[in-house]
Amino acid sequence: MLKIYLIVIGVISLITFIAFAIDKRQAKEERRRIPEAILLALMDFGGAVGGLIGMYALRHKTIFKTKFHFVITAWLASILQIAILIYIMVV
Repeated sequence: MLKIYLIVIGVISLITFIAFAIDKRQAKEERRRIPEAILLALMDFGGAVGGLIGMYALRHKTIFKTKFHFVITAWLASILQIAILIYIMVV
């Protein structure tokens, strides 16, 4: 069960990181962007690690005043995913 969870989290995190990279590139080129709801959903459904790495490594959507919901969602999703991991390890 642990192995499956880690694989799923890893794959979704990679997809989330790629989505953040694409959105950052689109923003620089002033082209059509990935909707915020999609990025948030990817973080909520297992991609919090990839989202956090994407946010801070790419310096994308990290301005706390204007992107408060992104920062909070990323950290809450990370905490939840870590809690699930601990639960799986204990059970």
